[in-house]
Amino acid sequence: MKKLQNKLIEGTLLLTIAGFATRIIGFIYRIFLSDILGVKLLGIYQLVFPVYGICFTIYGAGIQTAISQLVASNIGSPAQKQKKDLTILKYGLFISALLSCTLTCTVHFFANPIASQLLLEPTCAPYLKILCFLFPFCGASACINGYFYGIKEAKVPAITQIIEQLVRVASVVILCLSLSATGEMGCRFAVIGLICGEAASCFYNCFKLYQSFYGHTKNNASFLPKKKQQTFSKRDKIISQLIFLAFTLTTTKLVISILHSVESIFIPAALKKFGCSAQDALSIYGILSGIALPFILFPSSITNSFSVMLLPAIAQAQAEHAEHKIRNYITLSGKYSLFIGYLFTCLFLLFGKDFGMLIFHSEDAGVYIYALSWLCPFLYLSTTFTSIINGLGKTQLTFFATAISLFIKIYFLIFLVPLYGIQAYLVGSLISQIIMTLFEGFYLRHYISFPVGSFFFIPCCCLLLLGGLLKKLYLALPIPKAGIFPLLLLGTFCLIICLGYLFVLGRAKCIDRKDFC
Repeated sequence: MKKLQNKLIEGTLLLTIAGFATRIIGFIYRIFLSDILGVKLLGIYQLVFPVYGICFTIYGAGIQTAISQLVASNIGSPAQKQKKDLTILKYGLFISALLSCTLTCTVHFFANPIASQLLLEPTCAPYLKILCFLFPFCGASACINGYFYGIKEAKVPAITQIIEQLVRVASVVILCLSLSATGEMGCRFAVIGLICGEAASCFYNCFKLYQSFYGHTKNNASFLPKKKQQTFSKRDKIISQLIFLAFTLTTTKLVISILHSVESIFIPAALKKFGCSAQDALSIYGILSGIALPFILFPSSITNSFSVMLLPAIAQAQAEHAEHKIRNYITLSGKYSLFIGYLFTCLFLLFGKDFGMLIFHSEDAGVYIYALSWLCPFLYLSTTFTSIINGLGKTQLTFFATAISLFIKIYFLIFLVPLYGIQAYLVGSLISQIIMTLFEGFYLRHYISFPVGSFFFIPCCCLLLLGGLLKKLYLALPIPKAGIFPLLLLGTFCLIICLGYLFVLGRAKCIDRKDFC
């Protein structure tokens, strides 16, 4: 288990570093975009992502997870494993390419009805016509990343994330500044940047895949099949497994993605019913989805990275019938997801409004960050629980839990947001996330061993005392309203809370160095 766990932690660290790097770049980029586009166009730009999400679910998300799961559960000699892995990946790429090219044509030719009838915003049409050309690149990258996740080599997907983000941001910044583009032209360049980033990361992935497969097997005769009939039989079995698993996962993820998209589309519509103008509704949606939510999700780089590595690890442990490994993974992931969630709930509660004003120069962004802070423990824990349950092959349960969660949010959007405004949506988001986390935790209860003292009481009391004292000190200081100094001071206070929190958890034996060995 030591070797496997090292792979898990190593992959998590690599993906976390990449995730933090890309999100920091992304935040700077969002500030740049908000200045170039304005909040209304930023909201319109955000509206193309539901279409992107649905399409990616069809041509990439389910296939990527299926490849990762099948490669991870593939046990045998190195030559046999590599041969089977190549077959899994080859057919996964073929299916993804077929679906992505079909969707590219569909979205391009039907962009106008999609924008006007589905997104309820006709001005999105020209951006959809550009966006669809990234689908083939994104699908190929998803399949290749799925293979590398399956063999627990997270270095390539981690570098891929950074390349995609750097090329995307650099291309948009260069285009906008060199051509003095703002408004609609700047929005077009922002979508073109998505294509540039995905194309660059796809070419890098293909190069690393070539190195991985053919660098060591060019002269390896054992890699070649000896019995053609047996190879065809095995190949048919692999293809049927891949298609069945990919279809199941894609169908599940597609329904969830559609519900997510419905939620995103309904937010501006519900705000209009509340009494907001079309411009104000798009502005609120742009701030909420383009600034506040990404900021809340920033720390989830850690839990997301762990979840990506957990799925193949759980699948392999299940294939080996090693239940003790599954228990250890669940305990480890649950513990640190909660600890991270507590910490950032504290930071966002104490300084959320300050973050909004100092970083984004938006009072509304600060209010939304503050209000969404309670999501953190439930959101981060649910991310790891979902990955564990998928790794156990119970995708129908995660589908059911996520669907219930989204239906609750949609209910709030349809019936309560028109009466009470955006605050009703924020409350609905919290309630739905709590219910989803409790549902998944109830299913995994036989694997869970969470001592109340070390998992709940000690970290919460530590943050309550430490955060309360430092917040009083922060308010007592004469801090200017703008500039680099208040931002550095705010970062210093957050760092002190983090270090103090880690010190107390270490002294109380809540965290252990053995967890990372």
